[in-house]
Amino acid sequence: MPSVSQKSRFRSASVLVLALALAPPLAAAAAPRVIVLGFDGADHALVAKGVAEGRLPNLAALAAKGGFTALTPTIPAQTPVSWSTFSTGLSPGRTLIFDFLKRNPKTYRPEFAIEEEGRKSFLFGKGNRVGVPAVLGIVSFVLVAGLLKILLKRRVKGFAGSDGDAASGRSGARTASVAPLLAALGVAAIFTFIGIRISSLLPSEIPWPINNRRGTPFWEEAGRKGIASVVMHVPVTFPAADYDHGRLLSGLGVTDVRGRVGTPSYYTSDPFFAAKNKNEFSVELVRLESNKGTIETEVFGPYNKLFKEPPIIKTPMTLTVAPDGGSLTVAPKGSQPLTLKVGEWSPWVVFTFPFNSLVKMTGIGRFHLASLSPEIRLYLSPIHFNPSDLPPSVKIAAPAGLSKKLADRYGLYKTMGWQIDTWSMSEETIDEKTFLEDVDHTVEPFRKMMNDFLDEKDLRLFVQIYEFPDRVAHCFWRFLDPQHPAYDAAKAATWGPAIEKTYERMDAIVGDAMKKLGPEDVLIVLSDHGFATWRRSVNYNTWLVQNGFMTLKGGDGSQTADLEMLFGQGEFWPNVDWSRTKAYAMGLGDIYVNLKGREGQGCISPGAEYEAVREEIRKKLVTLVDPKTSQRAISRIFTREEAYGSFDADVIPDLFVTNTAGTRIGWQGTLGVVTKEMFEDNAQVWSGDHCSLDPALVPGILFANRALPKDKQPGIADVPATIYHVLGVTPPAKLDGVSLF
Repeated sequence: MPSVSQKSRFRSASVLVLALALAPPLAAAAAPRVIVLGFDGADHALVAKGVAEGRLPNLAALAAKGGFTALTPTIPAQTPVSWSTFSTGLSPGRTLIFDFLKRNPKTYRPEFAIEEEGRKSFLFGKGNRVGVPAVLGIVSFVLVAGLLKILLKRRVKGFAGSDGDAASGRSGARTASVAPLLAALGVAAIFTFIGIRISSLLPSEIPWPINNRRGTPFWEEAGRKGIASVVMHVPVTFPAADYDHGRLLSGLGVTDVRGRVGTPSYYTSDPFFAAKNKNEFSVELVRLESNKGTIETEVFGPYNKLFKEPPIIKTPMTLTVAPDGGSLTVAPKGSQPLTLKVGEWSPWVVFTFPFNSLVKMTGIGRFHLASLSPEIRLYLSPIHFNPSDLPPSVKIAAPAGLSKKLADRYGLYKTMGWQIDTWSMSEETIDEKTFLEDVDHTVEPFRKMMNDFLDEKDLRLFVQIYEFPDRVAHCFWRFLDPQHPAYDAAKAATWGPAIEKTYERMDAIVGDAMKKLGPEDVLIVLSDHGFATWRRSVNYNTWLVQNGFMTLKGGDGSQTADLEMLFGQGEFWPNVDWSRTKAYAMGLGDIYVNLKGREGQGCISPGAEYEAVREEIRKKLVTLVDPKTSQRAISRIFTREEAYGSFDADVIPDLFVTNTAGTRIGWQGTLGVVTKEMFEDNAQVWSGDHCSLDPALVPGILFANRALPKDKQPGIADVPATIYHVLGVTPPAKLDGVSLF
């Protein structure tokens, strides 16, 4: 029989075992962090080659520890489409982000798909003229009357207490009740007058951006479960939404101060430059009257969406060429003058754009001086919103104060979602060296932010997307393809390695993150799509006209459209006879049937006629052959049912047309233009692409420090499902992907 001491030890052991059994698992106290790094446009074939050649050692080590595979993009393989699915775990048919562009079914106009501009009352709205003076008058009256009454009462009490004269006290009391009223009325009148003046300078409404993406991002659901996170530059996150335990800096979708995806300016004294430049990308070309002495010009700021006049808010700027011709002094009004030599960049310049004497906006930009002789060539970047001084309608960060905190710590930084200026590169107003210098300037501040965020011990989820691989590939792919119309052997010898070096920078950033990993932390590295060469352009509207699906009223329908027409109120479809048009194309491979009850002037009946038109287009278009190359231009054509399964029938296109490698829909075709020629050479700097290619031809990358399945190629919707699984969080809706772990 056990002794008392043995029984005591037995009871103690039993209590210990029971306590351990009921205690939370130790793993919960040291829950793994999830770190997700996205690199827009990182191509699987190029990354695999770099890993095999030993040029990407950190990615190679990551693959050895866990896994590396190709990642299937969405249909279509586009940045906002794939990253929206990454954020929510939903197919594009459910996020409603299926292209950079969408169409207004009633007007047929192209619109920006990511977001749209709404309007919001400012203060009292149309009642500002009455409300502002009234509030200032009432508040000033109450404050002044109350303060004076208190002061006069004290004075009366003091007076009565000193001589004991009750009659004088009563007289002082009457004075104390009347004097504050009269004084307060006078002050209120003054402030009411001031309010009338102020109200005349205030807008009744301000622009208010609306994010068109549907679905709940995984970081928001994680925040509801108490998981702290930081999310940096994920596309389609503007305006930034506040969420529990989280900080977010918006990505693609944040515009420049003009409300565009980027409007750089180019100042030149070359009188013939504008005539030589097609300017499809809406660079602001500013003609300088001289290339010597002092030159007066302007900086173009925001469109005036607050008041009727002036239509564009500008700020004066003086340019002064040094007498020896060796430098240029740039002096925007309200900013410190700066002097540049040829080849130099300026630091950030803060511009002030006055709507009137009260309402002002600031923005930031950088200059680069390309030449002074024989002509001045001065570049000004798109003007970004100032992260330290944002307008009330521009919420690029959550919480709102985060953008200023980052600027205070790291200095000014780019706030625009399309951070790197590919437009100037495409229009050849900057050269390759200048472009890559801007890439360096863009990436490094955000790399520093990443490293500092990863040092925070309570952070359990970190997500950061870098755009630079995509932007460099768009402009430098021509140097990898000797058959490209824009290939230049001499330039290729210098700039051919640019994409390779971009991937090496990506590898170094991954190395930064790997140094911060704990033993249980999960690191996922991915891209939204890959890349291919773009040698030939095709136009589906031209094909629709030639094959009887679109009818024109007269002429060939050709015109020239640009991005300014898209964001402004330019005229589209000037010669289309909608009463006899069965279908039209818009965006990067989208075809819409001109359906009755859905389109503004629809002529095709729902049901059998709709299906017949769609099937006829599909069967004929997929056989399209480029007469120059004798190669098929079309890889596959998806119906929306095949692409998504679930979708909004009023929003989602009826057909998605995907191209073979080497072909992409032309720029004019994306905006609905009917060009004279169906096929054209793409001799532009923008030489690599993915937007309208078959997703199977442009896979992205997926690395993880945990094993990945070998029996299937995952899709991008599987990544958020995996993140939910690792975090132990239940998704708020059924996802279109499955966990890979």
